[in-house]
Amino acid sequence: MNDNSISAKNLKFSYSDTTVLKSLNFEIKKNSFISILGPNGAGKSTIVKLISKVLEGYSGEILVEGQNIKSLNQIEVAKKIAVVPQSTSIGFNFSVFETIMMGRYPYLNRFKSENQEDRKIVNEVMKMTRTEILKNKNYNELSGGEKQRVIIAQTLVQDSPIIILDEPTSHLDINFQIEFMELFFSLFKNNKKTIIGIFHDINLAIQYSEKIMLLKDGGIFCFGNVEDVITRTNMMSVFNSDVFIGKNPFTGKLYVSPNFNLHFIHTKQKIKKEIKVHVIGGGGAASTILNMLHNSGYIVSTGVVNNLDTDLNTAQQLGITFVNEAPFSPISRDAHLRNLELVKTSDFVILPCVEFGNGNFLNLSAAHEAIKLGKKVIVINTTDIKSRDHVGGKAILLYSEIISENAIVINEIDEVLNILKA
Repeated sequence: MNDNSISAKNLKFSYSDTTVLKSLNFEIKKNSFISILGPNGAGKSTIVKLISKVLEGYSGEILVEGQNIKSLNQIEVAKKIAVVPQSTSIGFNFSVFETIMMGRYPYLNRFKSENQEDRKIVNEVMKMTRTEILKNKNYNELSGGEKQRVIIAQTLVQDSPIIILDEPTSHLDINFQIEFMELFFSLFKNNKKTIIGIFHDINLAIQYSEKIMLLKDGGIFCFGNVEDVITRTNMMSVFNSDVFIGKNPFTGKLYVSPNFNLHFIHTKQKIKKEIKVHVIGGGGAASTILNMLHNSGYIVSTGVVNNLDTDLNTAQQLGITFVNEAPFSPISRDAHLRNLELVKTSDFVILPCVEFGNGNFLNLSAAHEAIKLGKKVIVINTTDIKSRDHVGGKAILLYSEIISENAIVINEIDEVLNILKA
């Protein structure tokens, strides 16, 4: 038995003199949910057209459930593969019921009309897709979202073991996007379907996929488990875009968010010497600064930050050295001493607008120790310390002492780079 739904060997394809796919080799296991991601022009749609036999003229080999696709006719391919396209138009004004029934075409011929079993399948799928209320309407009178729901229903009545989703939710409201993605996921989990999706929405893809195929310039950049493929480095390499990658606290799944500090991206300066900057972290106060310094080419560290803190997630994604502590726990003496070691080896120490309580008061003490050690301490004072002192005035007193002992006080985060370059 062949365990693969689809496999490609040395697959190459060109439009005229333009090479689109460059020697692709991959295997997609039966009953798997994979997503194909990549920038425009990477070859995503071309792969769909080749494995559904819409395009021919390729070199290499495509196997569908162990059979060479070149040996299969269109009806045989349709019984194995159903495609949900981005959009479609129908020349004649068929009713919604008739349009959905067209999905049964692999099982009909000119001498055979639909039977009771075909009608049963269509009615069941219309209930699943909530298109039964549209049953008697003309397809061409529907809205774009309604048309897409009908096309999804048409694909499902095809009852093929492999379903390819070519941007299937692009015309749907968010509630229907989630509803249909849940439906496809259910078909994968409960009906043993193989789902192959092409998405522009990375977060939608990683929410449901087992594996991700990442394309770049007509080749496979990487193909593997979601957490191995969706990394900041890979996103930068493939999409030329800086992102933050974290975990959704409710689902435990990764999520990707654009880095909106656009004026920090691609501006790594040539630093005369390796300048080390330690940032006092906590409560997410350091994340923007860590990102800015990392993108500007400095050697950065941070601490002490608790596990599950945004600052820790940022440091991990950027590959920054950090000192951490257990979640919701006060800073231990050991963590404080390790934090001081990073302070001692740094050229600058930055104190952002951290909220101070009994649990993290030692972080403010670390900034004060930096002053004593003769380090250049930059205090970012965008929020009054009085509103951030939760230890009965102790933070206000120590903060004032740090400032009075020649700390550099700034009111805008952007000013940090000017000071470091001076």
